Amino acid sequence: MITLFQITGSSSFAVRCALECAGADYDVVNVHPKRRAEATGFAAANPLMRVPALTEGDVAIAETGAVLLWIAERFPEAGLSPVHGTAAFADHLRWTTWCANTLHHGWFLVMVPDAITPEASVWPSIEARAREVMTRNGTHVEAWLADHEWLAGERPGVSDIYLYMLVGWGSYCEDLPLGGANLADLCARVGALPGVVRARELDDLDERLIRFHPELRGDQPI
Repeated sequence: MITLFQITGSSSFAVRCALECAGADYDVVNVHPKRRAEATGFAAANPLMRVPALTEGDVAIAETGAVLLWIAERFPEAGLSPVHGTAAFADHLRWTTWCANTLHHGWFLVMVPDAITPEASVWPSIEARAREVMTRNGTHVEAWLADHEWLAGERPGVSDIYLYMLVGWGSYCEDLPLGGANLADLCARVGALPGVVRARELDDLDERLIRFHPELRGDQPI
């Protein structure tokens, strides 16, 4: 049995979307963000105690991009990645890791500049620079989508799911829209996938990925 260690509405949301889209049978361990050590098996799944983390038998895997790539391999019948060895498969690897290495980290710099330095005087400049970078990132993926229906191949995959989540995080940042009409159209199509709709319901998120109950994580007060 697959076990997903998650915090609802966090980066584990993309993994839950992928599992739902794959029709996977899985259990969930809701990790309390302030009491992570209480989650049985979490430290073994990821010693850094960050979500998402996933286990199945002797498999333990963490980091959002890696978990998504694993799910695509674990459930090939779901078509969440293109065929191995094709140009589309190379795009699948490229865009999934781009989301992990570039776009995901970029939001971190926008939202949590205090994690870079305790010097409050420089936080505005860090955020301002990060916003410029994120705007360029949006332009980059917008240009790709001008000639591609999906990020990789002819059907939605884990790279699209990851991008959908990261674009949705813009709902928490004022005046920082990513991309344009092409990216908005992609996110609308991903957001309408039955597995993604179900994952939003399970994670207590609206269509903008805003929490219905921000005071709760996994039905527990934070």
